[in-house]
Amino acid sequence: MSQFDWSKIEQVQTAYNEAIAYNRVVGVPPYPATQPIHSTVELIRIPTYLSSLRLITYFRKIPEFELFDSEDRVTLIKHNLLAVVFMHIVLIYDPIADTYHEHNTQDPIFQGKDWIDTLGEEFYHDLTATAKQLIQMLEYDRVIIKLLLIIILFTKAFCGYDIIHEPSLNNPLIVLNAHNIYVEILYKYCLHQYGFNRAINLFKNLFNPLLTIQGLSIQLKHLVHSNVDAAQLSPLMQSVLQLSDTTSSS
Repeated sequence: MSQFDWSKIEQVQTAYNEAIAYNRVVGVPPYPATQPIHSTVELIRIPTYLSSLRLITYFRKIPEFELFDSEDRVTLIKHNLLAVVFMHIVLIYDPIADTYHEHNTQDPIFQGKDWIDTLGEEFYHDLTATAKQLIQMLEYDRVIIKLLLIIILFTKAFCGYDIIHEPSLNNPLIVLNAHNIYVEILYKYCLHQYGFNRAINLFKNLFNPLLTIQGLSIQLKHLVHSNVDAAQLSPLMQSVLQLSDTTSSS
């Protein structure tokens, strides 16, 4: 690990902490209260929206992201953010209590069982199993997860749920170079922290959970399209879920 590598990791840590502090939850009881989620609309409008806002702020504080073409930034956010939200769950999920809560915030606690009522038992099982698998695999190493958030966003067409209509990037090499910078930092960090064999196994074992995250993103998008009126959601979530608000043009 070079001084440059450590400085980038420190930059990532600072960016994440500032993004969380900047976007504070409002309109719901503060921690340690529990905020129930009764519908898919509430799931998207409260925890998913809050996570999306914080992640976008996080990326805006990453220097490489700000160097991207403005249209490319929109494309990556619109088509990859949902997968990033699912990876972000690993940072906030408590597998023992089956709850979600952002560390060091006044966010209320969200209960995992509410996913059963809103999206079904199979979705809940796949989500929690993947979160638990990643938590165990990464041993609560939050640096790795924060780097993976960036890598997923910078991976063109990661979600893969609308590749035909997903625009090409105007400057793909700039995005690819930034992506490679963070993949290299992640690899060097894992080598430094865990040694060669464990680092290689970690990279190899990440493949299946990342595929599951892709699948969950596609599934959630389809569930929302089938069950939610776009007019009930913010423009941001309409964009991320690629919903059309037909009322806006009438």
